[in-house]
Amino acid sequence: MKRPSILSPWIRRTISRLVNRAKPRLSGRADTHPVNERLVTEIKHARDEAQQAYVITRDIGGNLQWAIDEADATIPLVPYMSPPQAEGMIGLWSSLASQAGELKGILGEISMDSDAVGGTASLSSARASGIFTPGVPFFHDSDFQNVWRAYEVHASRPQLKDEVEKLLIRFGLDKPQHPTEKSPLEQFNTAHEAFTTPVTPTAPASTSLIPLRECIHSVLDGLSQARPIPERTGKNQRRKVISIGSQLRIDSVPQDVVQEWADEWHDLNSGDLSGAKRKDISRDEWQRRLRRGTLFLHSLLKGLDPSKFRQ
Repeated sequence: MKRPSILSPWIRRTISRLVNRAKPRLSGRADTHPVNERLVTEIKHARDEAQQAYVITRDIGGNLQWAIDEADATIPLVPYMSPPQAEGMIGLWSSLASQAGELKGILGEISMDSDAVGGTASLSSARASGIFTPGVPFFHDSDFQNVWRAYEVHASRPQLKDEVEKLLIRFGLDKPQHPTEKSPLEQFNTAHEAFTTPVTPTAPASTSLIPLRECIHSVLDGLSQARPIPERTGKNQRRKVISIGSQLRIDSVPQDVVQEWADEWHDLNSGDLSGAKRKDISRDEWQRRLRRGTLFLHSLLKGLDPSKFRQ
């Protein structure tokens, strides 16, 4: 029998007010579009499923809490999304709801499935960070900035970096792919240290974002070698990620999420992480790009099953 929602009336009223409060301010904009309303429905569904699963499985609740927090932080952003952007996130949130829903009925091997939930929530965060860049017309609007700052606090949780470090070690990515190179873990730490303590006050973002991009490239190379069935992908980054995800994903991670990984990495590799070579950016924008790349890495590694790796 389906468990009743345990969301308190106060939380329901708060979420409703957050969504409705934006509508007069954005009259005639995308928030009135049925696609945006569908996205809010999917996010609420995912939140309900994660909340109910969290009550059942408190011992591994961290990943589920991340999904709950992601839902609460994302709903206020939906009115600012165009219908195509909202459409692109509906599948992601539908998948997250399905994963969280499955957890409620699982009695064994539960921590692996909770990893999938946490990873999909991180991918949603990475996608939102890619949508809301300084280039969108309303980015500097004071009302949007209030919503966005709240989202940044959620997406920048201090534990994220530590979790990625542990995942890199878990998958043996704390060792160099080649003797003359740094390990992915070293590259990851270099990226974050360069942001936290720049060599000079005017140190360029490339001192951080280029190492992060190289870290992810090295991670993908290592994961390619871990596939049980070799596949030719050439230099096509999307195909490489799809091949890795298709063979190594946790069973509860649907193929749609694998495609989302591929698309997100394509955007990062050709956009946010490569552009730092060619121009100076503000420290806030530097942080956004660093966070987006870290969230992608967290999502990818959280969604893989080490028991499927080639021995």
